[in-house]
Amino acid sequence: MAFEFGIPVMLEPFGGFGVNNGPNEGPPNPVFQFGLGPFPFGQGMLGRGRGIRQPPPVNGDNFAALFAMRNGSTYVARKSQVGRNVRPPNWRSIRLPAYQKNFYREHIRTAQRSPEQVEAYRNANEIIITGRCAPKPILHVDEAGLPESVTKAVENLNSGSSPTALQAQCWPIALSGRDLVAVDCTASKGKSLAYLVPALAHVHQQPAMLVGGLPTVLVLTATREMAQQVLIAVRKLTEGSKIRTMYLVSSDPKQPQLKQLQEGADICIATPGRLIVFMEEHKVNLRRCTLLAVDEADRILAVGLGKELRTIVDNIRPDRQTLVRLSCATRESRELAEELTNDAINVSVGTATLVLKSRRVEHLVFVCEEAQKEEKLVALLNDIINDESDRAVVFVERQQTVEDLASTLCRHGWPTVGIHGKMSKKEHKWALDALRLGRATVLVATDMGSRSVELENVRFVVSYDYPSNPGEYSRRFSHAARPDGTGRKYTFLAPGEGLHARELTWFLRENKQPIPRQLRKVANKVARK
Repeated sequence: MAFEFGIPVMLEPFGGFGVNNGPNEGPPNPVFQFGLGPFPFGQGMLGRGRGIRQPPPVNGDNFAALFAMRNGSTYVARKSQVGRNVRPPNWRSIRLPAYQKNFYREHIRTAQRSPEQVEAYRNANEIIITGRCAPKPILHVDEAGLPESVTKAVENLNSGSSPTALQAQCWPIALSGRDLVAVDCTASKGKSLAYLVPALAHVHQQPAMLVGGLPTVLVLTATREMAQQVLIAVRKLTEGSKIRTMYLVSSDPKQPQLKQLQEGADICIATPGRLIVFMEEHKVNLRRCTLLAVDEADRILAVGLGKELRTIVDNIRPDRQTLVRLSCATRESRELAEELTNDAINVSVGTATLVLKSRRVEHLVFVCEEAQKEEKLVALLNDIINDESDRAVVFVERQQTVEDLASTLCRHGWPTVGIHGKMSKKEHKWALDALRLGRATVLVATDMGSRSVELENVRFVVSYDYPSNPGEYSRRFSHAARPDGTGRKYTFLAPGEGLHARELTWFLRENKQPIPRQLRKVANKVARK
């Protein structure tokens, strides 16, 4: 069933989309049929995908399994190859229903801003735009024309009515239905909101979904941790609404995720590896997806999931809207973004300053076992801090590590203070004042605790733990740059951190930095899953 001007219109007798399903999906899968209510057939075990009366395609392991069953023997499947049983539909032979993606109406305050005012705002926030007909940025959340519930949620998440520079420029682009490639190299919060807010507005404009329905929006992230952050943001944005979200990530049990697939959702947040598994098993259907958001596409490449990503994208309708966010604009990630999008507008925030700093700051990498890191850190501080005015910041991932490491360094004679996200403003101020006034030489901090903090007189920056978010690596080394732009950044990696080693190798190569032999060795050990 499609919707024309708000009126339900039947397209075919037995198809919610009026088309034949692709090679991975079996017979058509209507969620609702006009005049009949929920249709019981063609739903598969989980309410979508291959029909209960039609067997799976007989090829590859399926053929071997069928042959084994007929002969009474046991079959053990080979290790799955990426997308081997996932073939894209022949989109040219499919009649796709129309959908709405341009629902942006420029606010009168936005329209009244002169070209000079717009240019001044972009220059002040280091916003660089490429692409045709880019709309003006919006300077207040209410200028976006969002549903009231979304507007209030955004103001709570942003701690005010002013969007960040990335949000201000990305929202009108995405709400206009255009494809988007966004890069933000600043320390601003709410980067995922740059695409999540338009995605929610997109869901609001589509026909209501019934139980067991297919996702309208697909959000792909590189890691489980990033997917969790996106899920938390979506839940805050959709609180009190009927919008439902499913969460499909690797490393989590499959059974609860299968239940989510059975219940259906408007938004699907997934890692490429787990989504491919469900697609190979014919448990998920992306035919209804009209908006694809790829968060940290550069990191998806860095962890070796580029092939999975492309396979997934091939199974989404080609006239979809695509929003891509990059944490670091490498040549490979730019090429991927261009491949995924069509006539996209590119928005970069803070990239000019980042590139200049990253090439003048010296990056040094130490590969050692986790148990050796404390000893290596103490030796490093003894070696590099030779002047009373020298200051060092050591970044870690966990609150407990802040407290433990600060105590350890104090025992070794280094005056040390620590900050993390759960400390009060008074405690933050005391620690930063101690560093600034010379009562402490070393600051141990989490990324959350050090955000929006100006660290003065810092000469050395150490990544004791590699950040779970690659964008934080860029923010960390920005603290190492002295007034003349030079500085040193030290990074500890364990031999088992192959994925992080690959990310760091890419970063160093793109910024014309030497790549240590040990780092190359660790990066080359990464096994693609």
